[in-house]
Amino acid sequence: MSSYLTETEGHRPGHTATVSAMTARFRRVEQALALSTDLFDATATPDADVWQAVQHAIDNNVPEDDDLDFKREWWSNPKELAKDCVAFANAAGGILIFGVDDDGRDVAVGWSPVAPKSDFDEQVQSITATRTAPKLPRVLVRWVPNPNGDPDGIGLVGVARTSSQPHAATDSHRLTYPVRRSKITDYMSESEVADRYRNRFAMARGDQDRAQAITDAARPALERTNNIWLTVTFVPSLPGSLPLTAEQPYETTSLVWQWQNEMPLEHNQTRNFSERVRKGRIVISSDAASRVSHYQHHELWLKGSGFASAVVGEIRGGEALRWGTAAQPDVEFVLFRLTDLLTQHATRAGAAGDGILVAQLLPAHEDAARGGAEVPIPFLIDTTRPPNEAELAHARRVDGEPAQVTVPLDTIAESVSELIIATRRLAVDLLAEDGISNVVSLMPDGQYDPGRLLNELQRKARQWAIDRNIETPPLYVSLR
Repeated sequence: MSSYLTETEGHRPGHTATVSAMTARFRRVEQALALSTDLFDATATPDADVWQAVQHAIDNNVPEDDDLDFKREWWSNPKELAKDCVAFANAAGGILIFGVDDDGRDVAVGWSPVAPKSDFDEQVQSITATRTAPKLPRVLVRWVPNPNGDPDGIGLVGVARTSSQPHAATDSHRLTYPVRRSKITDYMSESEVADRYRNRFAMARGDQDRAQAITDAARPALERTNNIWLTVTFVPSLPGSLPLTAEQPYETTSLVWQWQNEMPLEHNQTRNFSERVRKGRIVISSDAASRVSHYQHHELWLKGSGFASAVVGEIRGGEALRWGTAAQPDVEFVLFRLTDLLTQHATRAGAAGDGILVAQLLPAHEDAARGGAEVPIPFLIDTTRPPNEAELAHARRVDGEPAQVTVPLDTIAESVSELIIATRRLAVDLLAEDGISNVVSLMPDGQYDPGRLLNELQRKARQWAIDRNIETPPLYVSLR
């Protein structure tokens, strides 16, 4: 049986994220096993190296700990696996190694290889998805065969750290809260559970403040004279960490180039990206020679947070009457694409857990030089003719109230349909500011419908969706 590696989040079709960029690291366990590479990266750590690392643990009687548990056999009941995984999640994460004997002393003393399970990964993912609440956001699985050719081997299950504590193990409508304490699995008291919930809510409030700070830092770089901007900010609850190397600005810009090449909306294309390093982040602008950005502006933080923005509308009319307008399908599509970019960046940085998404539509304003002060230009969605007095009276002239939703990063990174559903929730909140209650292209079931885009853009958007395995409703109009 060959080695295999899976995890709950995986990566979406059409994306090129590598396993090493997506997996969690268990560095203390790796150090205890005398490894310097990622235990769940089959490329960096081949099967033979894993086997040798476990042999090192046996030879040196490596003890179990908060993040390491040896099992001489597979679980006999699904609730046992759920309990052990939740216990790690309620601590700082950890690894179960099936196929190592601890002789009842909580130290590695010998081999006890287990028979291969043909559905090892599926069982682990199913149990941890259905028997934990909230669902564990990231679980990794690896089977390592015996290098001598024997059919038996060892199984690894890694539970990543999580910001959603406390997690519960569910059994017949009963909730328990196991937690790993040194070498044993204990259960949290009622007061401990209450403390964990308070901490979770406090973290969420801190993430909201962080999102506002990131947005405030980026917005001055947007050229808003005659430009209508859509901005999206994302803050993960569990930050990641990208090293600030000489190559990092170029690697981050390459991610943006790859993302933009997938986007069929021509008016948001730019061929002039420039990158620069600022404290804690890489700033990517569509204008190399300007202090402000005219088409796109992104600020991607090394810890996985980010700000992404693009122009979505235009100014119409003459001196007597000028108004700004943006097509609703364009707004929805660009909202989805900006959210996708921030999700890719956060995942690449190794961030995890839930995250806060904040979106805002920013109307244009007259050049300050024309009258000595900025004069806001009325903004209307889907208005192609000059608005009448009643429409102007209801037109928005100030920045919209930010829309905000909380999303599970690992789930939307794994599934495009879940990303569409999350973006739809954000779009409902965003468009309500302009009196729009119906989202037209992001479907509740995770499909994308480009039907209201102009014919050529519709064709490109539909092909874009097909290339990424995104379902689209039947096409009822001609694309000639």
